[in-house]
Amino acid sequence: MTASVRLFIAGAKHDMIAYIKSGMLKKPGIEMVIAVDNPAEAENKINRQSLNVLLTDLDTVSSNSVVASMNRQRADLFAIYTSVSSSRAKPFLTDGKDNFIMKPAVLTSQTAGVFIAALYKRIDSLRKQTAPLGVRDMNKIVSGNKKVIGIASSTGGTSALEMILRALPGDIPPVVVVQHMPSGFTKLFADRLDAVLAMRIKEAQTGEYLKQGEILLAPADRHMKLVRQQGALAVECYVGIKMHGVMPAADVLFESMADLLKANGIGVILTGMGADGARGLMLMHNAGAKTIGQDKETCVVYGMPKVAKDLGAVDFELPIQKIAEKILSLV
Repeated sequence: MTASVRLFIAGAKHDMIAYIKSGMLKKPGIEMVIAVDNPAEAENKINRQSLNVLLTDLDTVSSNSVVASMNRQRADLFAIYTSVSSSRAKPFLTDGKDNFIMKPAVLTSQTAGVFIAALYKRIDSLRKQTAPLGVRDMNKIVSGNKKVIGIASSTGGTSALEMILRALPGDIPPVVVVQHMPSGFTKLFADRLDAVLAMRIKEAQTGEYLKQGEILLAPADRHMKLVRQQGALAVECYVGIKMHGVMPAADVLFESMADLLKANGIGVILTGMGADGARGLMLMHNAGAKTIGQDKETCVVYGMPKVAKDLGAVDFELPIQKIAEKILSLV
């Protein structure tokens, strides 16, 4: 099922808006074209049953990091930028997405037609791959007053993760995972597990809501943290500075869980080299969350869990075979 599109235009001049409205409303799947003075105004006009796309004219809207950050964090507002100069879009393109369309320097019916065709092609691609949230999906979305399970693992972690996840039921509260893997392998790992698990598992993307019965795996070369979005919990995946020499880093995820979830978080640290996740698990522990560490005997490398235990961050140290059972008792 393809989604209908609600297109917001921020900052464009009246003649540009008129051309876009005239051209886009004739296209299949375009539900509405709405002009707003700035990106923030689109906030109150979002319809979850539509694909919401924000086109921002960087020639008239201030291109600052605050606006860029806001747009990237939205799950239900896809950002496309336009300008007569591609250099103005550079601060907004750090997530690797192709979301810039060159604006014509001179606006005529012909140049506007070329621009609208490029814009619709981009939107139509999003429309075909993005279905609106159905009633069942909306019912599964969780807020900060529900349990969320966070798991961190590294060396030997893929087997440990699979053992735990296979033992969890399909209606488990949301699970967010940081597993240190080379670039490109997290999606393959998620796809393989998705075929055998009772719940759904996928490589996370910025803006995805946390849902009951779903596991989000941090993508390689992106940190992942929890954010609040319209009263619900979602993830933000972003390129940042490596921590402990790794990205994604479990400390980033666990710190956000401590901040947003307090006692509703459950933190699990599994086999792995180094110290990633230990400090974040301590923050979760101090915020009232329950925490679990894999024991030395069943770890491939007793590094991350040991550092967490030495900090006093681990409530329950267990063999890998007992961790799923403990998670279930806590939720």
